[in-house]
Amino acid sequence: MVSHFPFESVKIMKKKPFFIKLLRVIYWIIFAFCAFSGVGTLLYFIPLLSDVASNIFLPAYLYILCASVLLLFLAIFFFGRDKSRRNIIHLIACVLIVANFAGMSIWIVYNVNQQGEHISFAKIFTVNDFSNVREEVASYQDKSGKEPALSVFYMNDTDNKKPVIFYTHGGGWVTGTRYDRLDTTKTLVQNGFVVVCPEYDLCDEQTHLYATCEKQLLEAVKWCEKNVSKFGGDMRRFCMVGDSAGGNLALELAYKINGGVYQGYARVKAVSVIYPVTSIRAFYENDNLLTSATGKKMALSYMGATPQEEPKRYESLNPQKYIGKNTPPTLIVTGKMDSSVPNDATYEFAKDLVDAKVQTQVIEVPFANHVGDRQATNFMGQTYINNTVAWFKQ
Repeated sequence: MVSHFPFESVKIMKKKPFFIKLLRVIYWIIFAFCAFSGVGTLLYFIPLLSDVASNIFLPAYLYILCASVLLLFLAIFFFGRDKSRRNIIHLIACVLIVANFAGMSIWIVYNVNQQGEHISFAKIFTVNDFSNVREEVASYQDKSGKEPALSVFYMNDTDNKKPVIFYTHGGGWVTGTRYDRLDTTKTLVQNGFVVVCPEYDLCDEQTHLYATCEKQLLEAVKWCEKNVSKFGGDMRRFCMVGDSAGGNLALELAYKINGGVYQGYARVKAVSVIYPVTSIRAFYENDNLLTSATGKKMALSYMGATPQEEPKRYESLNPQKYIGKNTPPTLIVTGKMDSSVPNDATYEFAKDLVDAKVQTQVIEVPFANHVGDRQATNFMGQTYINNTVAWFKQ
């Protein structure tokens, strides 16, 4: 009997090894991660997508870089095993993803370097050694008798005329600690500063500290005046630093001290803030789909009312109100894609400073969202540290 299906024409379907199936699953996970964080960041015309993606991009930069390289190797591996049309398309897609990632990195470095002090791609891979940085834990007493903690970070050397940085942490006035930017703090110390990081009372839905927060921190400034010389600090070179809500507090304190609203305190030589809340009203009214609910909750916890209910209260805590002839030189670093703190308010604030002939510099980091400086060595971390050091040493 003659078979109608000769043996030679029968295709034997081989099962793919489990290892290959596993690699394919890993490939798709990495593909989705890299495409979302990189390409998604570029799609600024799709707000929620780009907001989430840009929140990942810089903080997870090293992970994305490693994942992109692995993704390309996997695509080449699959193409080497089977030069099918599907694998050719996958390989091209992976090359485009890696090229996009490289292009974004080059653009960040080029753009930032055009605006101020240089940052580098190589610095991202360095591991900082902070063994020569010391910490002294102390406390200061506020008007109510509380004793919040503070830390002094310093190097034990012979220089007793170092500039002093007063660093107020962020967290929307409801969260955060003095250790939130520890790598940034210690890097500043290694650049020749004594850094004082105070704790301050935090707010919640029942506790609104808009009237006392600044006054509490003024007691920490007094502590610095009495004690910081023990660690090599010189209060004649007193500077203020803050991030986000801490940036608001740093601006408020510096401008009010130099403007005479708060009298009897060391004059502030300069201020450097990163993604600062320059207008609490604008922070409250931010309509971003991803962050607006959180921003409103933070502003209400601090202020105890909406801008409509207490407009004068909001105005009184707006640093723009205190810009004057004695306003210290102000450096502002912000992310181009900040979804938490509206950049329009930041640029308006900077314009008011320039109009008042205050020495001002604004540096905008491309593709960076709020808290993009989680690592001191990433692009935004380098931008802030390098420019802050140069700003304070002018």
